[in-house]
Amino acid sequence: MTTRSSESDSSYKQKVATSFSRAAHSYDEYALFQEQVLTKLMAWFTAKSNQRWLDLGTGTGKSLQAMQMAQPELQSIALDLSFSMLQQARRRVSTAGFVCADAEALPFQDASLDGVFSSLAIQWCLDPQQLFRELHRVLKNRGQVVVSTLLAGSMSELGQAWQCVDGRSHHNHYPELDDFLKHCKAAGFDVLRAEQRTLTVYFDSVKAAVYSLKKVGASLVADDSGVSSPSKWKAFEVAYAKQATEKGIPLSYEVAFIQLMKVDHG
Repeated sequence: MTTRSSESDSSYKQKVATSFSRAAHSYDEYALFQEQVLTKLMAWFTAKSNQRWLDLGTGTGKSLQAMQMAQPELQSIALDLSFSMLQQARRRVSTAGFVCADAEALPFQDASLDGVFSSLAIQWCLDPQQLFRELHRVLKNRGQVVVSTLLAGSMSELGQAWQCVDGRSHHNHYPELDDFLKHCKAAGFDVLRAEQRTLTVYFDSVKAAVYSLKKVGASLVADDSGVSSPSKWKAFEVAYAKQATEKGIPLSYEVAFIQLMKVDHG
């Protein structure tokens, strides 16, 4: 969940949809980190035959495809805020249902889903309490949520480089795992499993590291409305390049892997 400026919720979400729509055709080429996370999260996916699962924030449908391969009889629904992303997902898995909607206002009936799967999407939501209330509402008793999302400390290299330039971070900020789990429990979920892992991707240049965000639509910064001048950007590149290791330019993420269950207690 990102920290944003005073702009309206609708304006922010339109910017998110636009950012990911622009990246719909380049996403798969640059989504190395996203694929790593998806592979790890799929190990927690345990859907049964003919269950109805929602892929929340499906993007180009990589997770949707993985879910269908793991459980061919799955009744899957793909939801995304970006219509262009849904078009890409439909090309990958034509048999699913496709819905363009907001995760914080799900267009589904109460207790209508067996599970929700979401990999690196819900960090773009604004209100975690509302999000998890909605997920709890649409799930059947003993329905599951299998989710990955970003946590505090993600992209610290970007923040460090920008701090050297102008004292600002210029990237989104995320909650600590314990704070995130409080929202899950407050919505009524039992936490079955929760892990935090550090994943670092290395690039051959600063430009490649930045493109890994831009080309997947993830470069939108919720609380940063300024445009960097060429000279400031050059200073950022120099500062970031100083963090290079033998493996290359690092970009690190703190990732939460979480499995929840809705249990009706009478």
